Amino acid sequence: MVDDSEDPIRYRGTVILVITVITVASIGIIQTVPHPYLEPELNVRIGIIDSGINRDVTLETHIVAQKSFVNSSYGYPVNDTTTTDSEPSGTSHGTYISRIIATRAPDAGIVNAKVVSKNDIATIDGVIAAIRWAVLEENCSVINLSLGLELVSNDLIADTMRWAFNRGVSIVAAAGNNGQSGITGSSIDAPAAYPEVIAVAAVDENLKPFYFSGTGPLRNRLMKPDIAAWGFYRETGVYVFGTSFAAPVVTAVAAMIISHCQQNDWSWTPGLVKATIMASATHLSFESWLVGAGLVDLQDALLYIDNSHKQDGIPYVAAISPTKSPFSFETFFVNQSIMIPVSIFTSKVTSFLLTYNGAAKQAIRGPHEITVNQTGTITLELCYVSDSGKVGIDAIISFVAIDFQTMQIEFEFDAVLPYKKIAFDVSHTSWGIDSVYGQFRTLTSKINNLGDSVDELRSLSDITFNTLSQYDAIFVLDPCGWEYYMDNNSIKQRTEFTYTQDQINAYLQYWEQGGGLFLIGLSNDSLDLQNANALYNAFNVTLNYDLIPSISLIVNGIPSTTKIDEMADHPVTSFIDSFDYNGCSLNYTGDAYELAWKEVSLIDLNGSIYKENRTVLVGMENDNGGRFLATGSNFFVDNWALNNLYQSDQDWKLVLQSLFWLVHILHP
Repeated sequence: MVDDSEDPIRYRGTVILVITVITVASIGIIQTVPHPYLEPELNVRIGIIDSGINRDVTLETHIVAQKSFVNSSYGYPVNDTTTTDSEPSGTSHGTYISRIIATRAPDAGIVNAKVVSKNDIATIDGVIAAIRWAVLEENCSVINLSLGLELVSNDLIADTMRWAFNRGVSIVAAAGNNGQSGITGSSIDAPAAYPEVIAVAAVDENLKPFYFSGTGPLRNRLMKPDIAAWGFYRETGVYVFGTSFAAPVVTAVAAMIISHCQQNDWSWTPGLVKATIMASATHLSFESWLVGAGLVDLQDALLYIDNSHKQDGIPYVAAISPTKSPFSFETFFVNQSIMIPVSIFTSKVTSFLLTYNGAAKQAIRGPHEITVNQTGTITLELCYVSDSGKVGIDAIISFVAIDFQTMQIEFEFDAVLPYKKIAFDVSHTSWGIDSVYGQFRTLTSKINNLGDSVDELRSLSDITFNTLSQYDAIFVLDPCGWEYYMDNNSIKQRTEFTYTQDQINAYLQYWEQGGGLFLIGLSNDSLDLQNANALYNAFNVTLNYDLIPSISLIVNGIPSTTKIDEMADHPVTSFIDSFDYNGCSLNYTGDAYELAWKEVSLIDLNGSIYKENRTVLVGMENDNGGRFLATGSNFFVDNWALNNLYQSDQDWKLVLQSLFWLVHILHP
């Protein structure tokens, strides 16, 4: 048995060029090359961008073109002109992908674009060049990508996805293997995260999501994955699993949909393919952020097209996502604005009328007419205004277009009157994991369960005194996280966020007038400490350029922490034996005081070892009731900590007492 899921590594602020089992590096230039093979009479061509293919009796008649992009011109350290499977990590990855497709789409031609080397490396330029070759030179209608990378800015692969989609190519990608049973929160990899791409989650034989399958929604609440499929492959002596092997199941369905349209002289578009796959999916008893629209179903997909209206030779098909709200981990509060993006996919340019019905229809604001060209997004704003809570609120929004099936989003929720209003400031971090849908999902749910609402401050324009003063406490999360972006075909790190004096003054004024403020940082490996310290220094605190612990290991995808067990006598730390920490220490002056510290071993200039206490948690308060906390680690507030997956089982108790102290429930 070969386990192809490979427990992934989770980094904070460090670009992971890993999707499913493939590590993606980045160097080189984009080129196109001529195809070396004659074209057999196969109706639909599928580009398999992977580790190469070992030709056998099953695949021999399907492979219509082959090309290796593993060479130095695309940034690889070695040249490999062969098109056979490089077998990364000892797994015939591309071969298995091809067999799944050949079995499920017997009339499809396979274009073998080898981009993955034996050591699991695939350069971004190699992937891009392979896609362009498959589309321009080999006339592929479908692309399968059982690989990818973490979301970064200026993503050249994102541009390539849009380019291929606009040329009429259907793109299918694995959702990624970083789901960790949902603990990760937002964990969809690129290119699956992009709207043009069909993102595929993995389910087992019992139609239950595999623990590793990437989950949504994205940081902005956009729904992913799009669809689910069986995420395993078996043959004699071999059993592999991962979202890698779910993607080709959907790729084969996409090819069969295209072939079906060709046989009936109907036109098709990548929007039609995606909409059909989603609209015809078999419902699964799991939420859409786990399995998308449901289980892919070829026969229902073909029937769906057969029964759809046709005009000018094109079937009229559309789908929306999500179709229900809220998610199970969400709580809606009265007078709280929730932004709900809705994705729409259509076979052609289509105008929809939106109608709002139900008891809560006045609580939802959105457009009344939209036009979509194959893929589009609208944002609905939900805000139930009331002086008291309300149970059993419902609303239905219908999307109506002539000759299309009517689509609906159903809202069924309770509106809770909040006891306290809390804000998470994520305005100075671009990381996809930093949101109430990502690594702070459990924190949000636990605070909601206390009866307190949580809003996210996402925009730099939100950081004004007028906005901040609406909240009883504010958690500033990962301030000035490094941005990772693509430039000149390589991944680079840069400063994206700085604090203006007006923003610093807004926080000072908020605290001085009685607000509760918690600055939650990390080490310089993750944050731009120089710019983060502009905010910390305003409160007489500085993040240091050190690491606590000095070495962090990754075990089963979870970073190691050190236990902090030295604490002052204070309401925040009372009756707590320990909490988890991974970050940097702090210096403090003035009215700030130490709440927790860690003894570390150091080496002086003479090579002698000595011990020193390093501060890890600081507090401060003022005469107007303002309360302040600062730390150099977010590890005791993330999903893993609050599910007791690190060393200490008291992280939530520390967070709870911190929150209660900030909002004046706990007193000295």
